[in-house]
Amino acid sequence: MKIGILSLFALFMYSAVVVGQPVWNNQTTGTVQNLHAIHFGGLNDGCVVGEGGKIMTTNNAGKTWTNRTSGISTDLNGVFFIDPDNGWAVGNGGKILKSTDGGVTWTLQTTPTTQTLWDVKFANATTGWAVGLNDVILRTTDGGATWTDQTSAVLPNLMNISLLDANTAYACGYSGSSLGRVIKTTDGGANWTAYSPGTATLNGIYFINDTTGWAVGNTGTIIYTTNGGSNWTVQASTTSETLLKVWFINDTTGWVVGMNGILLYTEDAGSNWEIVDVLLNVNLRSVFFFNPYRGWLCGNGGRIKYTRTSEEICLVTVDTLTQKNKIIWERILGQQTSYYKIYKYVVGANYIAIDSIPFDNMSEYIDLNSQPEAFFNRYKISAVDSAGVESDMSPYHETMNLLVSQGTIATTVVLAWNEYKDESGRFIPSAYQIMRGTSPGNLSLFQTLPGINISYNDLGVTEDQYYMVSVVKPTPCYPSSSAGTKEVGGPYSSSFSNMEENLTGFISELFNVYGKIDIAPNPLANSTTLTIQNFQMKNACELKVMDITGKMIRSEDLSKSLQSAAPGMSVSFVIERGNLEPGVYFVEVEAEKVYRGKLVVE
Repeated sequence: MKIGILSLFALFMYSAVVVGQPVWNNQTTGTVQNLHAIHFGGLNDGCVVGEGGKIMTTNNAGKTWTNRTSGISTDLNGVFFIDPDNGWAVGNGGKILKSTDGGVTWTLQTTPTTQTLWDVKFANATTGWAVGLNDVILRTTDGGATWTDQTSAVLPNLMNISLLDANTAYACGYSGSSLGRVIKTTDGGANWTAYSPGTATLNGIYFINDTTGWAVGNTGTIIYTTNGGSNWTVQASTTSETLLKVWFINDTTGWVVGMNGILLYTEDAGSNWEIVDVLLNVNLRSVFFFNPYRGWLCGNGGRIKYTRTSEEICLVTVDTLTQKNKIIWERILGQQTSYYKIYKYVVGANYIAIDSIPFDNMSEYIDLNSQPEAFFNRYKISAVDSAGVESDMSPYHETMNLLVSQGTIATTVVLAWNEYKDESGRFIPSAYQIMRGTSPGNLSLFQTLPGINISYNDLGVTEDQYYMVSVVKPTPCYPSSSAGTKEVGGPYSSSFSNMEENLTGFISELFNVYGKIDIAPNPLANSTTLTIQNFQMKNACELKVMDITGKMIRSEDLSKSLQSAAPGMSVSFVIERGNLEPGVYFVEVEAEKVYRGKLVVE
């Protein structure tokens, strides 16, 4: 059991671990055609294009992909949607297509070139660029109704473009000698400045602001600038494969895709790049993130992979009021999440969904069917969005269950508990704290043990004691809601085990201080019977029901009902549930001596 208010004077002890990169999962496309580019105009609304004029769309984040008719048979190499409805695709022969219905239908636009176009980007609904081979760069300011040729002799063959706004853009490619080139405009393309970083062909470029960007290319090339492209620094990519596209979700975290299944990941702006094994040996041609939490990549053989960083459990503990297991997480906003599913591990059935919590509710859940006084439990959560797309289940968190027993010596209390577990490895307690007190309301820190310890012997105990084990999380958890007046809960920085006492065990019997109340059924649903063996009556006899903080919930005078009980006989009486909320309670009968028991209400 867990008390409501504790006087804790504790050190925050923990071990930090490195968080691994997100997992990429396959999506079913129904095609083996090579896919060249992917883009989403909405959280769930996306489009992928590829060889032979291939176009597919999704409105459920890629759970299903639908074939669309492009009207052309030449390769499409780039695609961009400014919103869920309006998008453009470009390809061989100078082809540019536009859709105004989310990619369901496409209209061929007129362009002034027949050169291969590799990429297209828009800054807003009207202004965009398309780039391609032989120095081709096209610009529109009317949504593609007309395209203006901005080709200049100083420009290289262009493979990719990155926009910051309607005036500022960076593009990359190569010159005739396969020398990597970068160009930049700050006036809408009226003038372009060319840079030669001294690398091989550059195939992909991405800028997060007007100073900081990356470009990738042949022979594992990755270069980085912090002054708008004037100077470039080579980063070690750990590969010699041809790299095709790069994407950063913030100023430190980025991804690169390339030939032969290469996928690179960094969390430090590229100072270190890690190869991610996505179990594919096909060319990966495009990577895109709609926001920091959802991303896709595509490549040859009709392959699409998807990653979703969703909410994870922040902490599990025993709830203060109900004495049931509580699961706590922190919401991620802007993901169109409709509700969360709570999963619990059941032996023989793996993880089963036990409930769902609307997104607007406080991001915490109490498992009223849990029995923390008897079992530890593992929990996971998932997020389901408005399209019905469910995220992967989060790593599990496991509660602590404390057991108290008699040692070899009668005055020794043996405490044993299971370790707190976080499957992700983010939270590994380096210490366990043992709380002890003579009543549920006055527990205080008694011992602090290293995290490798999951047992403790309390020596020389000659009076009733209550025990509980806790761990402290270095970063508190802040659940939140979108409904009601309380928008933020917590903070929760500690996980507690159940609370156990020795008062119904050997020490009370040894010193003959308290008597024991047997309660059945326990847990209580509607009513239960309390039985006291060897009852010793006195003139005044009172029943008390208290919560785990020691607060009186109910009292009843038993003097009349038990006055006929002979000394030493067994007495029984029934109590009704009445106003008792689910939780754990202490039952006490005060007669010639005090009799105590523990009651669980479902």
